[in-house]
This record gives sequence, C-alpha cells and structure tokens, in this order.
Amino acid sequence: MIFLKLKIDNFYMFKDTEIDFTYPKKIKNSTIKGEYLEEFPNIKYKKVCIFMGANASGKTSLGKVMCSINNYLMGGPLENIAKVICDKDKEASVEVVYVTPKTKQIHKLIVKFNQEGLIFEQYRVCKLKKTYSLEQTFLDVDESSSKFLYDKDNNHGIEKPGFKSVAYAMGYHLHEEEHNWSYMFSAFNNSTVLDANINTEIRLLKKILSAFDSSIVDVKKIPKGINPGKNSYVVHFANKDSVIIDDGKMLNPERFSRGTLESIEVASFISFLQLEENGTFFLDEKMAYSHSEMEMAILNLLIEKLKSNSQLFYTTHNYDVLEMNLPSHSYTFMRKEDFVEVIHPEKLGYTKNDRSLLGFVKNDVFGTLPDTTKIEELLW
Repeated sequence: MIFLKLKIDNFYMFKDTEIDFTYPKKIKNSTIKGEYLEEFPNIKYKKVCIFMGANASGKTSLGKVMCSINNYLMGGPLENIAKVICDKDKEASVEVVYVTPKTKQIHKLIVKFNQEGLIFEQYRVCKLKKTYSLEQTFLDVDESSSKFLYDKDNNHGIEKPGFKSVAYAMGYHLHEEEHNWSYMFSAFNNSTVLDANINTEIRLLKKILSAFDSSIVDVKKIPKGINPGKNSYVVHFANKDSVIIDDGKMLNPERFSRGTLESIEVASFISFLQLEENGTFFLDEKMAYSHSEMEMAILNLLIEKLKSNSQLFYTTHNYDVLEMNLPSHSYTFMRKEDFVEVIHPEKLGYTKNDRSLLGFVKNDVFGTLPDTTKIEELLW
C-alpha cells in the first residue's frame, strides 16, 4: 500500500487537514531512487516523507492516524479512536487515497465516526492505467461509482458496527494481504522491549551499537539450544560487562545510554525495512537523543535500504537534516496554532533543495519554529 492523499478532520487537532504524498514532476538526478510505482511511472509518490515541526505540532498524531488506517483496512478495530475525536459533539472523518502495487489498483476510502462508532463508509476502486497521468488517475477513481456504501439508509443489516470496517466484514478486500507495515513511536517505555518476531541482523546490530557506544566491543546471537527465545543476543562491553536481550526484552537496560537504547530499536526497524518490499514504515523521533551527524547517517541508511513500492515516514526536530541532498518534496513542515497546518515546500515554489531551504526554515518563513516567548518572559 502506498499513501497518495490523506485528509483528516476532527481527530486530534486536525481540522480539514490535507496531506499530499505525490509530487508534480520527475526530479533529474534525484538522490532517491524509484519514486514512482513500478510499471506505472506516472504515479509519482513521495517515497521518503520527513515531517518537521515544533513540539505538539501533530507529527506523532499523524503517524497514529496512519497506523489506524492500516489496521482498519485489514479489518481491525480502531481502539480508543473515540477518545481522540476533538469536538465530541461532531463527527470525525478520514479520507484516504492509496494504491496497491500488486493488484495494480487505486482506492479511495471515506469513513466517518461519532462517539458510538462508524456512521458512514464509502469505498471506490479502479484499475490503474499506464497511459493515465497522475491527475487522470485521481479523476478516474473520483468519478467511479461506489464499490461499497454504508450509511443509515444502507446499513446492510449492521446497525452498530462499532469502529470496524463494514466493507471488510462484507468481504471487500481493501488492502493487499501481503502488505507489511511498521510504526515505531517515541514513547519511552518501548525502548526496553523489542519486537521478538523481528530477527535483527547481527552484523547490523553490532555496527550500529558500536557506532553509538565505542565501549561496546561485540554482539553475539545466543544459540537456540542455549536459549529457546526467538531473538536473543548478548552485548559485550570492553570492561567485561554484558547485557542480554532475551526474546526482545533487555534484562538490564540501565547499562545503556538513552541514545544507545533507541539505536537498538532503530536497528530492529532497519532489519525489517530492508527485507520487505511493498511496505509502509513510520519512525517517530527515535533519534532525538542522538548526535545530529549520527541521525543523518541513520536516515541515509534507511533511505538506501528502502525497497521499491515502499514508503518511509520519518519525524524529527533536527533541522540539520535539511542539509541532506534530498528533493524539497521529501520535507513536509507542520505547525499548530488552533489546529494543525501542513506545509509542502514544493507547492510554494521551493522546487529543489539547494540548501537554501534550511535558511528559510531558520528564518521562520514557514512559521514552524517553536514560540519561546513564554519562557523568555521568565527571564524578567
């Protein structure tokens, strides 16, 4: 699944917020390879999306909405979604346009909820056409007849669906069965527990850990004959200390610095990303405790390892990443006053990243720098 467009209304602090994951024209000598759908070069999508903004600007909330969409399309319930409806007296909605590479289809789904659950669901789908431009492809799905409709007059015998898809329950395939996704958020309590189902590559783990902490001299996988865990390692330090990662759980995580702890998660994330095609990957501020140069090195590694027909979404506060040689459309700026606003620099005339983009951000041209006036008032 590849996200092309997303509109969110009344969830978290999003109000009719639209995000475009496509770009207008091919970039010559782009540093990001394959920013189009295989076999359909006119479907130009942002393979790498870097979200930047101040604290509480909506970056993590956006990731949670996108993760909920992935779960919803597979028939999963949107747990706790009622709690994040902003105005409880109004309905909340999501509109998403996406393509599924293996079925070669474009889909459009509109869902609306109130505090009780789903109240509206409309699903459209069309076969992709190689001769169509991106604009024609969008128009094709917009003008197609509804494949499925659920509302108060067409409830299909389901009056209270809760927060699950009625279309999926009725047998409609909204999603590719083999699609893979991974969302890793910045919550601290995740940093001492890894996904035991991801077999982190030992060479990758050793290289990354020793880069973050020079006192780490070796990382070895524990044979299953000794430890029956799925994914167990021992990390060795120069002073003979060791830390065991047993089936995804770190037994004495206090031996690591916060940055090194998060680097272990990132290594697990990269292991999954580099093995999977047709994937959606969202990494949320997992490099916040790392040196700027280290963060850019990891981000570059993520981009290089990303397979075809996949998307990487990455959130950061570090404006140094604007100095990376990436197309301007790879960056999306977010700010929040009353509600979240999304800014696409390529739509404002910044069609290439010639390092001047960093200057515009530092001069707050996009209004995305944090407001420090209340802290400054404490000085007087």
